[in-house]
Amino acid sequence: MKNILHRNKRIILIVIPLLLFFNAFTQINYEHFIRKGQNELQNEKYLDAIKSFNIALSSKQEGFEAYFLRGIAKYSLGDYRGAVNDFTKTVGLHPLYARAYQYRGISYDRLLDYAHAVRDFNKALEIDPFNPDIFLARGDTKMHLRDFEGAVEDFSSSINLKNNVASAWLNRGIAKHFLNDNIGALEDINKSIHLDYFNVEAWVKRGMIKYEIDSLNSALDDYNHAIKLDDENPYVYFQRALTYLKLNDTTNAIDNYNKVLEYDPNNALTYYNLAIVYSSGKKFNEAIKAYNEVTRINPYNVYTYYNLGNIYYLMEEFENAESNFSTAIEIFPDFAGAYINRSAAREALNDKKGALKDRNRAQDIIAAANNDDDDPGVLYSRYADSSYFNKIIEFEADFVNGNMQKGRIQFNRINIVPKSNFYLIYAFDLPDSIYMKYKQYEYYDENISAFNADNKLGIRFVFTTRDWPVTQETALQELQRIDSTILIKGDTAGAYFLKGVINSMLQNYSTAINAYDVALEIDPGISYALLNRGTIRYEMDEFIYSDSKYTNSITISRGAFSGKPNEAIKPPDHIEVLKDFDKVIAQNPGLPFVYYNRANVKLTLKKFQRAIDDYSMAIKLQPTLAEAYYNRALTLLYVDEPKLACKDLSKAGELGITEAYNVIKRFCNK
Repeated sequence: MKNILHRNKRIILIVIPLLLFFNAFTQINYEHFIRKGQNELQNEKYLDAIKSFNIALSSKQEGFEAYFLRGIAKYSLGDYRGAVNDFTKTVGLHPLYARAYQYRGISYDRLLDYAHAVRDFNKALEIDPFNPDIFLARGDTKMHLRDFEGAVEDFSSSINLKNNVASAWLNRGIAKHFLNDNIGALEDINKSIHLDYFNVEAWVKRGMIKYEIDSLNSALDDYNHAIKLDDENPYVYFQRALTYLKLNDTTNAIDNYNKVLEYDPNNALTYYNLAIVYSSGKKFNEAIKAYNEVTRINPYNVYTYYNLGNIYYLMEEFENAESNFSTAIEIFPDFAGAYINRSAAREALNDKKGALKDRNRAQDIIAAANNDDDDPGVLYSRYADSSYFNKIIEFEADFVNGNMQKGRIQFNRINIVPKSNFYLIYAFDLPDSIYMKYKQYEYYDENISAFNADNKLGIRFVFTTRDWPVTQETALQELQRIDSTILIKGDTAGAYFLKGVINSMLQNYSTAINAYDVALEIDPGISYALLNRGTIRYEMDEFIYSDSKYTNSITISRGAFSGKPNEAIKPPDHIEVLKDFDKVIAQNPGLPFVYYNRANVKLTLKKFQRAIDDYSMAIKLQPTLAEAYYNRALTLLYVDEPKLACKDLSKAGELGITEAYNVIKRFCNK
């Protein structure tokens, strides 16, 4: 073991993810992986499809089909920017491929970049002027631009070229509705239903038009029929609830909102509407529960806190009222109504000074809004970026369920936390069924690959962020073998290093650190021991901090605390951890994992820019280090650099980090 553990002062290490590792002499069959990816696309296995297209591109970088099809997979996962990039590569390789322009236009449309979308559709029609699908797609974008007459023209062109496409008739009907041609709208949607009787969307859209023209019972008939076709569609229940509300039937409205939440339990808009219905019926406790669900899903929704304040005021719970108005003001500091109502709450609490201060502030805001020829833009000039308002008033409302979005993992709810540190671990043998879950997260460097191939001890090392499943019994047996075999052969440094590795995996912090200490006393050049020692020190320090600060907590994650915090406990400074990582870099400057781990520590210490620098170095050394892209993206989001973050998230998803698509959906497509 000595050769692999001894220092290599200036060797540049090559990191090879197992997923992308192929023998250099093996010829990859491009067409095979294209066909495999196409089959996975058809079966809605989008993540698997991306992997197949990645492999195809590793053998043929000019393969425009692989870029195009990978773009389709990314689009299906909600990664519209990533899709745009792949379609751009497609047209760069094949400038006359109309479908690539068409789908890039659709992706731009989803990103609300309508100008580029129209440009791409125009280019696609130059190449293929008789393609009804392109007219249909351009018509959709014109709808989004509120160019309803232009949309009707495009949908009509699509219908003239191919008159049996139900979606063209449906969309033209919707466009006619916006032009106040409701008779023509209903005629077109009727035609759409005739062509595709089982299309739930057509029944819902027709019901919505009938709702808007106050043909409410007929609208209910359409929603009822849509539910017969798909009784797990939350959007139909939502629209039916609105119709019942218009009919003043609050009981049925509440029942339908609850059906939405049965199939779409994180639909904040539905909770908000439900709270309003409960409030209007003076069912304040039920309203509070619903509003609390909104804040759980959308913690910055200003209207929810404002409405909660009003309810608590009506219930004469003035402290709770004041607290919620204060939260609304923290989110939106120029919310005059919140100041006025907080003033009333403070008055009820006998806080005369605070009440007067709030009234004066409200008057100043109102005066500013009415200044300069009643231009409200004066007041809101500090919030010029409309994304600020989107953030404080948005409601999560996807109206999807598992059956509707099969294969689209971006709709899963996840906790958004950085990926954990890398360890060099002992990859104990696992049954194939279990090993398949872990192998895609293995990484190697040149030395570790050589050691794994040549050692006679049956030891295999890998770098991974995932806990490797090992039982206490198996670990103890291996520790006994170390004592009886490796130590006898005289490899003392190697034996203690291996003891440190196994105890690290068992989270025996002190025992592991002591073993690494002995190994490094014997041979200070074991850079892997320094890497693991720094990493286990970090984990131990975080555990001790969490256990001390949060009395009921047994977690090492600062983002998942429970219990009552003790503010007197200060977070660890991780000085010794950083010293270990700095020594690794001095010995092995080409090891990407140490930069990644050091970045994670700096992220914990809120040194965000320095963390970004280290993630960038890890990526420079190993361009396929998916975890580094993901963590850098989360850091960039935190420092309000969404464009750069979303680019990294797309790359992380492409490289196999499935959670990236959840984050893209929440932060990159709004």
